[in-house]
Amino acid sequence: MAAGIRSSLAQAVVTMLAILATIAVCLLIAPEPGPAVLGAMLCLTLSRSQLERDWRGRLEAGIALPFIGVLSAGVGHLLLDLPIVGAIVYVVGMFLSILLRRFGPVPRRIGALLAIPFIALLVAPNPVPSTVRGGLAVLVPALVAVVSFAFVTLFQVAAIGIRMLPRPVPAEPESARPDAARPDAARPDTSTTPKPGVILDATTKLALQMALSLAAAFAIGFVFFPTRWAWIVLTVVVVAVGNAGRADVLYKGIQRVLGAAVGTVVALLGLTLPTLGGPNLPTVIVLLAIVFVAVLLRPFAYLWWALFFTLALTLLQSFGAPSASSLGPLLGERLEEILLGTALALLVAWFVAPVRSENTVRRRIGLVLAALQTRLAEQTPETARALAGAEKDLAKVAAPYDAWRRFFRRSTHPRAALWIATTRESVALGRDGGSVAARSALGEARKALRDPDRLQAELARVRAALAGEVE
Repeated sequence: MAAGIRSSLAQAVVTMLAILATIAVCLLIAPEPGPAVLGAMLCLTLSRSQLERDWRGRLEAGIALPFIGVLSAGVGHLLLDLPIVGAIVYVVGMFLSILLRRFGPVPRRIGALLAIPFIALLVAPNPVPSTVRGGLAVLVPALVAVVSFAFVTLFQVAAIGIRMLPRPVPAEPESARPDAARPDAARPDTSTTPKPGVILDATTKLALQMALSLAAAFAIGFVFFPTRWAWIVLTVVVVAVGNAGRADVLYKGIQRVLGAAVGTVVALLGLTLPTLGGPNLPTVIVLLAIVFVAVLLRPFAYLWWALFFTLALTLLQSFGAPSASSLGPLLGERLEEILLGTALALLVAWFVAPVRSENTVRRRIGLVLAALQTRLAEQTPETARALAGAEKDLAKVAAPYDAWRRFFRRSTHPRAALWIATTRESVALGRDGGSVAARSALGEARKALRDPDRLQAELARVRAALAGEVE
C-alpha cells in the first residue's frame, strides 16, 4: 500500500509540473482560458498513457498527436457549425480508436492517442482564441497538443532518470493483443473448425458499443438538451472507454454517478464562500490543489477521480459565469446529464453485443498463470517483470470483483471473484519459486481455463502445491 501511495504521489507531482508549464506557455500564446484548459486536459490524459510507453512509443505519439489535434479541432468546429455532421464524424472517430486495437501494437497506440483529443474537446469545446481567425484557428489545438506532449515527456523522462518513476517495459504486453478478451487464447488452439456462434471478437463488440451509445447520446442530446448535450456524450465516453465487460461498465458507472453527486454538493457549498468563484488567485490555487488530489487518488478508485474532476470543472466554469450563484442550476443539470449518459452506456453494454466479464477475467488469469509458470522455471529479472505486468493486467479487470468481496458476504461472491483471489494467493506463494508439483498443477489450471466449472478447483490445487500441501 505504501509503495502504491509513493508511486501515485510521484505521478501526481510530475503531472502537475507538466500542467503548470503547459498553462504558462498557452497563456503566452494567447491570454485566454480556452487553450490553457485544453492543454491541462491533454496533460491529464497524456500523463497516464505516456507513462507506459518506451522511446519508440513516445516518438510515435509525438509525430501523430499534432495531426490528431488538427483533426479534433476540425470536429469541434463541425459540432458548433454543423452539429449532425460533427456528431457523425465524432462517432466514427471514437469507433476507429477502439477498432484499431485489432491490428497490432502500433495501430493500437495510435487509436489510444486518437481518443485523447476527442475526449478533451468535450471539456474544452472552444480552445481557439478569439483573436485567431481563418486556417490558423485549426492549428492552435495542434500547437497546444505539441506543447502538452513535450512537457509531459520532459518531466516524465526526467523523473524516470532520477528513479522517481519506474522505467517502462519496452515490450508490448501480451494482454494488449486483439484477442485479449478471449479465454481460449490462454492455450494454443490448433483446431481449424470455425466455432459456432462466434461472429464478432471482443474488440469489434466494444467498438460497436461505443458507436451505438454515442449515437444515442448525440441524438437524445440534440433533441432534448440542445444547449447542454456535451456532458451526456462525455459521460458515455468515460464510462464505456476501456470497457472490460458488463461488470466493469456497471462498477465504473456507479462510481461516476456517486463521485459526480458528491462533487456537485461540495461545489455548491464551496461556491458560497466569498473568496471562491471567478478568475481570482484563491480560486486558481484551490483549482490546482483539487487537480493534484484527483491525480493522486485516481489509481485507487475512479470514484475519487469523478468527485474531484467535477469540483475542478465547476471552478473552471465559474471563470466565465456572471456570478457563483448562477452555477447552482448548472450543477443540477450536470448531474442529470451524467445520470443519463451512464444509463445509456450501461444499457448498450448490457444488451448490444455484450462482452462477458468472466471471459475477460479468465483470459487475464491465463496470462498470470503462464507468467507464473515461466517464473517458476526461471528466476530472472525478466520473468519477474513479466509476472508483475500480468498481475497489473489482471488488476485492471478485478476492481468490480474486489469491491463485491469487500461489501458483500462470501456466499454471494461471483465465481470470478474467487478465481481472482485464489490466483493472487498463488502468485504471492510462488513468486520466489515452486516445486515440480506446482508446475504440473499450473499446467492443469491453464487447461481448465476453457471449463469455468472446474477452474476454481484447479486454481485451489495450484495454491496448495505452492504452499507445499501437495507433493
